[in-house]
Amino acid sequence: MVPGTVQQLAILLILVLPGVFYQAVREHLRGAVAAEQEPQNRLVRAIAAGALLDTVYALAAGPWLVGLLSGDGAGPLAGVMRRPRQAGLAALLLVVVVPAGIAWVEAAWGRRRRRARYEPTPTAWDALFRDRGPCFVRARLKSGLWVGGWLGPQSAVSAFPQQGDLYLQSQYRMAPDGRFLGRVADTGGVYLRAADIDVLEVLLPPGPGQPQSPTDEGEAVHDTAP
Repeated sequence: MVPGTVQQLAILLILVLPGVFYQAVREHLRGAVAAEQEPQNRLVRAIAAGALLDTVYALAAGPWLVGLLSGDGAGPLAGVMRRPRQAGLAALLLVVVVPAGIAWVEAAWGRRRRRARYEPTPTAWDALFRDRGPCFVRARLKSGLWVGGWLGPQSAVSAFPQQGDLYLQSQYRMAPDGRFLGRVADTGGVYLRAADIDVLEVLLPPGPGQPQSPTDEGEAVHDTAP
């Protein structure tokens, strides 16, 4: 629902946005939480966090905030109209700075109390391909077919929360047992979905003087990897 009046916009600003900023900063620092991926759950948590922050604001500076909003009582937001800079500074502080600061302190305190460092990478798929350099990749599909290719700078890999998929910029012919047989002529790449993959293997790029396409028997396939 899009706010239709200034009053509705103010209610949205006061009730929801502090929780939204808190949740966004918390997720950025601590990693994605599975329970918060559903839109309705995210909205409920944002409203709950915003309501808690609003309660603290009312207890700490309620009269000052009411005076800032109402001013001389000529309208619901008369004070904002008369002192826009002060109102903007207060909104920036209460909606953005304080919620973000609380999330940062919470994350820092949690890291201090945990013995092991929390790894914010949400899935093994992301961990496998994050900061991955050029390499050969081969996958055995659920149908039993092997597919392989070269993961280079023109390739692409999905990231959470998107469904896992992979584009290899060059495709290689594969033997029934998974050996690389050579680069497919005029290849334009190959696309794989994680849901169709049974086993996926990343092979380190060959070193100087080594064959450019790996095989299980250690034999060279005289192709040039892109």
